[in-house]
Amino acid sequence: MKLFQRIALPFLALFMASAGARGEDSRSVIPMMLTQGEFGGGRIYLSVRFGNALGKMRLDTGASTSRIMLAPWNKSLSSLGRSVSTGASGRSTLCDDVEASAVALKASEGNDIARGRYVVTRCAASDGDDLLGLDFFRNARFTLNFTRGEMVFFGAPLAPGGAKPFRLLGPDHRLVGVDLRAGDTSAVGLLDTGAEICAVDQQFVQRHKNFFTLVKNKGSATGVGGKKISSKIYKMKELDLGDGRVVRDLYALAYDFGPLRQILGPNAPFILGYNLVSKFNWELDFRTPNAPTWNAVAR
Repeated sequence: MKLFQRIALPFLALFMASAGARGEDSRSVIPMMLTQGEFGGGRIYLSVRFGNALGKMRLDTGASTSRIMLAPWNKSLSSLGRSVSTGASGRSTLCDDVEASAVALKASEGNDIARGRYVVTRCAASDGDDLLGLDFFRNARFTLNFTRGEMVFFGAPLAPGGAKPFRLLGPDHRLVGVDLRAGDTSAVGLLDTGAEICAVDQQFVQRHKNFFTLVKNKGSATGVGGKKISSKIYKMKELDLGDGRVVRDLYALAYDFGPLRQILGPNAPFILGYNLVSKFNWELDFRTPNAPTWNAVAR
């Protein structure tokens, strides 16, 4: 959201809350701006309005909350307190929690998807993108259609009867993971649209060497917060998400997850990034907070 501009604020017709001002018949389409990178990687950006400022944020399902960088357009938002923001590298930053009003996803069809009041984390400095995290989508059901480049709220189900439960991750169960098989090994992968490509804990690589082929011995990746992560790049033989959802020869960064193991747990050595996520069209359903579900259909 570094390129925010001041605009007139139109009426926000849809308030996304537990009660829901609109029913499931009010279809809204949010364009996804997709960028492409190396090894099949990429990023997803959405047009977001904060009050009377409009810009873009990176969709990050690997973040439990949203994060913005301190900038002229948001400096007047008063602090509600302070919290620690931790990235994929394990780096922690002390930031302010601020409340914004009329935060909305800009729709190309139907109503904007909005929250009347929304608490975000504002950090004094960051080299990365502003991130739209999972809590914005509380009580919502939507699809990510990579074929059409659209996020669709309140549309038709992706594939009736195919929903599977997310594995809730993190000490507060605010992150979501997908059960999978890596070869003959059962594991869990964090669903993370904010990761440009998949990642795997180096400890898992050491225990399953036959599953990986080294592609690049010395490389570096940039986390969503701008922190450089020293890594190797491997090609994985096969990840199986169940029900025929199999992806072969997928690239992944490998590094020591370190503090992430405490956050994700010992059975989640994978981060499922854009290069896997974009191979499917997804339906994500958070209407039941303690039992969210997902579905995916190969493109």
